[in-house]
Amino acid sequence: MMSWPAVALGAILACCLGRNLPSASAAPGSWTRKADIPMALDTHASCEVDGILYVIGGHKDPGIYTQLPTLFAYDPKTDSWTRKADMPTARRWPAACAVDGIIYVIGGGGMFGPVTNVVEAYDPKTDTWVPKARLSSSRSFLAACAVDGIIYAIGGGTGATMGGLNRLAKVEAYDPKTDRWTPKASLPIPMWWHAASAVNGLIYVFFLKDTFAYDPKADRWTRKALIPVSSLDSLYSASSEVDGIIYLFGGSSTDGWTTYNLSLAYDPAQDAFTTSKRKIPVTCEAAAAATIGGKIYHSGGANQDPVIHPVGAVYYDSLWVFDPRGGVAPEISGLTIESTNRVRLAWQGELGRLYRVQSTTNLVSKYAWTQLTFSTGTNTLPATNELVEATCLVPSGDTNRFFRVLEAN
Repeated sequence: MMSWPAVALGAILACCLGRNLPSASAAPGSWTRKADIPMALDTHASCEVDGILYVIGGHKDPGIYTQLPTLFAYDPKTDSWTRKADMPTARRWPAACAVDGIIYVIGGGGMFGPVTNVVEAYDPKTDTWVPKARLSSSRSFLAACAVDGIIYAIGGGTGATMGGLNRLAKVEAYDPKTDRWTPKASLPIPMWWHAASAVNGLIYVFFLKDTFAYDPKADRWTRKALIPVSSLDSLYSASSEVDGIIYLFGGSSTDGWTTYNLSLAYDPAQDAFTTSKRKIPVTCEAAAAATIGGKIYHSGGANQDPVIHPVGAVYYDSLWVFDPRGGVAPEISGLTIESTNRVRLAWQGELGRLYRVQSTTNLVSKYAWTQLTFSTGTNTLPATNELVEATCLVPSGDTNRFFRVLEAN
């Protein structure tokens, strides 16, 4: 039988400790839908200049794979889109970077159209495009990042048909001041449809389960932590950085049959991934992401690979905003003993989210936490209000027991 004073003490500790446990206290992040893009599309690029989001190129038709020259600008202050001057060269799968207020769109095309080495620069102040020095060879499905005013075009592929696709390890650096490309150290492995973001002067590239870091000053690549097996493969994933943390959103499995709604957070300082960030509201691949004011703007994409699923693929016109600091962290606010094997918990939640409760008698071991069943017979419970109360079944006979509440979404 439980000792009533001991259980009461355990309940008090659970309430206090719940706020110090990383898995329970870290803000889960929040997703908010904003004004839809004027056109449903994927395989586009995006970047930010002066607080405005620019969505560039891509394609819109799963049957024809029409390459787009379009440029749309989104103003977060007015939650509105404006169509800007079209690119001179229509293309899907381009890379894009902004340096000193100018957007550079690099390469693109392929699979169902010609691959290009064209580089074009857009000035938002004049709404005009100008041609720049081309890549040394045509390539698409590449990534690009800017460090210290230099743009790095990383990897990619060639081929206008599925049978002619060829993965590349090539890396080139572009100096906007001299309008010149320079070859750099190749990737450790060839890659395409990969994601890349820059943090503190280094470029991090994610491909399938691999992570590599590039140091522009040393012109050297270093292998980093593998993406967790139980999470996504970084293929067609979107990425962006906030406060030194890189976020990966969605993507496709290696075989193209699975599309993810998972989110990953990578901390370069710890060389570690966290999978606890809130999932994307929809399964999505081939979207684009850019950071504005500490929030990530995730645009477009498709619900599945249109090559493998030419009939069922749905293209999104949605714009979702992810706030890493948002969301409500579930914190236990009360615990009542109903019987020797039933306790009633109350916690701060968020309407519409799913929650689960875990319990342990051993705070030393991180593996000692076990999932509890609610009196409803389920292991998860949807929040119908911000204050959530539920009865949980617990083993009898324990003198101390600790509890925590986690999101189950």
